[in-house]
Amino acid sequence: MKNTTIDVRPVSLAVGAEILNVDLADPLQDRTYRDIRNALNEHGVIFFRDQKLTPAQHLAFTELFGETDHDDSSSMAAVNGFPMIGEVRKEPEATRNIGGNWHSDHSFDPLPPLGAVLLARELPEYGGDTLFASMYAAYDALSDGLKKTLNGLNAVHAKKNAFVALPKDRAVSAEEKAEIEKKFATREAVHPVTPRHPESGRRVLFVNPTYTARFEGWTEQESRPLLEYLFRHAQRPEFTYRFQWREGSIAFWDNRSVWHYALNDYHGSRRLMHRICVKGTGFGAGEAG
Repeated sequence: MKNTTIDVRPVSLAVGAEILNVDLADPLQDRTYRDIRNALNEHGVIFFRDQKLTPAQHLAFTELFGETDHDDSSSMAAVNGFPMIGEVRKEPEATRNIGGNWHSDHSFDPLPPLGAVLLARELPEYGGDTLFASMYAAYDALSDGLKKTLNGLNAVHAKKNAFVALPKDRAVSAEEKAEIEKKFATREAVHPVTPRHPESGRRVLFVNPTYTARFEGWTEQESRPLLEYLFRHAQRPEFTYRFQWREGSIAFWDNRSVWHYALNDYHGSRRLMHRICVKGTGFGAGEAG
């Protein structure tokens, strides 16, 4: 176990920091772990370069941050011998990718993930970057009046709502829509719109274009104008950062305080990432008020 003092270098004003001077293949000293966790809470997403990890080492690092999670309903394949490591894979013949829209992972679950540790295994010659957006910054930039309104609201997140966020060239038939709604009808959860982050204590804007369907007690039609405004607001360029992958790069994002978006601009090439999710603990009671 090495006594390591890490170097945390922000990559933008709003979101993201690169962590230098650490080899994640080695067991981490408690101080190093705490520094990394603090950086995650502060910056929303942290990046590591040139990490040569086996699947077992990848899993061991992730487990420091909490119990790992596996989604039995996901179509994502698992790494052989490691059911907790999902393969985020796009083959050369595929046209759609995984995560190709702004979202927070599994916000339709009662306890969305704390975050995910994504490790680059195979990359295209170009393209395949990932965008991140800070929901700390999005909340902070709202007017005091809108903050006051939102602080009293909850929102309904639904997995079936994801078909709305499909690329416009992906037609959804009435039959397919009905099947999606039937299959995922029970995958819904209610969360405060502006909860406090359970570790940093800062307010975040916790809605996202892929899964947030409506405000609790409102119809979807009533909710849509305000939700659309919030979605546009949270995507402002100054709240975002675009991460360019290299083999051995890791992105560890806090699912509670950032959105992410996997760009789908490398048709004809293969891209393979290994992802492990960390179970969440929720935002705590009474945060809608």
